[in-house]
Amino acid sequence: MIDRSWRLEAVRVCAAGERDKTLLTIKEKLVFKEGTITLLIGSNGAGKSTLLETMAGLRRLNEGQIAIGADLLWVGRRRRLSRSVVLNTGIALQHSESQWFAATVKEELLYSLKPYKLEPPERERRLHHALQAAGLPAELLARDPWSLSGGQQRRLALACLLACEPQWLLLDEPTAGLDAEGISRLCAVLAAHKAAGRGAVVATHDPGALLPLADEVVVVARGSVREAVAASAWANAHAADAAAPQALRALAKLRGFAAQPPGGGAAVWPAPEALAAAIHAAAAQPQSGRAAAPAAAALPGAAALPHAAPKAPPAMELRPSPGAAEPAAADVSPPLPTTKRRPLPPAQHPAQRLATRFDPRALIAAYMLLAATIIMQHSWSGLLLAGALAAAIWLPLRTQMRTWLGFIRAYALIILLFGVVAGAHIQPLSFDWEQSARTMLRLATLFCAMLLGLPMLLLMTPLRIQRALEQTFGWMSRFKVPISSITLTVTLIFRFIPLLLKEWERFAKIAHARGKAITPVGALPPSMLASAIIPYIRSILRMAEQMAEALEARGFGNSDIRVTRGFQLRFGRQDILMLGAALIVSAVLYMWATI
Repeated sequence: MIDRSWRLEAVRVCAAGERDKTLLTIKEKLVFKEGTITLLIGSNGAGKSTLLETMAGLRRLNEGQIAIGADLLWVGRRRRLSRSVVLNTGIALQHSESQWFAATVKEELLYSLKPYKLEPPERERRLHHALQAAGLPAELLARDPWSLSGGQQRRLALACLLACEPQWLLLDEPTAGLDAEGISRLCAVLAAHKAAGRGAVVATHDPGALLPLADEVVVVARGSVREAVAASAWANAHAADAAAPQALRALAKLRGFAAQPPGGGAAVWPAPEALAAAIHAAAAQPQSGRAAAPAAAALPGAAALPHAAPKAPPAMELRPSPGAAEPAAADVSPPLPTTKRRPLPPAQHPAQRLATRFDPRALIAAYMLLAATIIMQHSWSGLLLAGALAAAIWLPLRTQMRTWLGFIRAYALIILLFGVVAGAHIQPLSFDWEQSARTMLRLATLFCAMLLGLPMLLLMTPLRIQRALEQTFGWMSRFKVPISSITLTVTLIFRFIPLLLKEWERFAKIAHARGKAITPVGALPPSMLASAIIPYIRSILRMAEQMAEALEARGFGNSDIRVTRGFQLRFGRQDILMLGAALIVSAVLYMWATI
């Protein structure tokens, strides 16, 4: 029999374009065995979603390797994904119900089945079986997915996964927004999936609902795996925690009263019938044999289980990869204490410190001076000076500006292309090098001015831009100039640019996963663009509607409301020094251009 277990060895994943910002590290060898269900637990931002996306090929692997059985996830020097692994994996990201782009529910299901190239009878069988498993009636097949209720849309997202019949399910917060009936149906789906010999890895903040089904629990914290143990062992060790599921805490209390035997074996908690029988048996015992248990259980911490559970054969292993040094004890740390501590203030990112260091008015004035004199350059030596200036400004921000490298390379290629087109002549066939050089020089000066402006997005926050415009042009409101509306528009543009980029990345990942693309996630095939663009546009329109409602609720546009300001911008010493440096450099560039 072919082994279809996951293997993750010495994995390291970094943020896109930032190799010094690690999002996920697995120093040991992590194995998810087939036919098991594993829960990923941890606080918000711990790295659970990153782990699932890495396993699905939705994040680039910087170090290590990932495989299902003998099939590596990344092949061809990590340039493309293995089709076998992709087809055997189904992932549901958070808010997967926002992915719809087809006209009917049936078309959405058929799109999910398209990569498998099935015969029509098999497609119909899977389609109806998935609907039945997700609890959706066949009458919905002709409905628009967006006309379904929120719960029905989440069930449809699950049905799209089940129709593919993948060997592995990777689910990110599947219980979010589900009622008791929906959670019960999800548990039934996972139990049937496990009974068929398939596996699932589920990231959740609600382990109580899925713990009875789980074989293993993996604790993720600060971007690394801290603990990987059998579910029963984790339940026994954490039954007394304040954050433990209520049923688990109640079971620990019963064990403290000797109404239930100590935890052991593979079961996390017994069936209700077995528990009732144990309580009845404990009640029938002589009172003297149970006298000590209630007194002990009344003390703080008495719910802790008095006996250690025997170790069950683990379905998941956490061990060093071959040839690696033995991990320190801190690499797989014990559970964090439940005692509440006063959290430390979060450390500011360097870009956040820079964004509050300079007055936006000084930054804009300095940029206008430098950009004007850069555009004046008409020689290659002047362009070299402008390029050196842009590089000097980029150097301290090179880490934060890596996300723009793809755009910069594309613009550089466009400059070369326009240069070739400007110099080429068909009749007679010739090439004018002088005309090509002039064209590239003009475009290159604009390129340097643009490079100088890109760091402005990091050096100013939208709120500070709004406050700078209000303080500078607020006097014009006396002459009925809508300064508030103008400043709000500028602020929203700056605020929505990064938000729109994040939304596109989210929908590109969903489209990549549904279409079973084998290209890296940043290179979505043209055939899948529609499945990303349509829900992306819907999301933008929905955000605009929510923003309009929020602005109306806060009283924007109501002249009767007295506006209060949280802070005032003031020119500081660093602003004066920056403006002085900009004046000197602009004077040098101006003189160079006029020589």
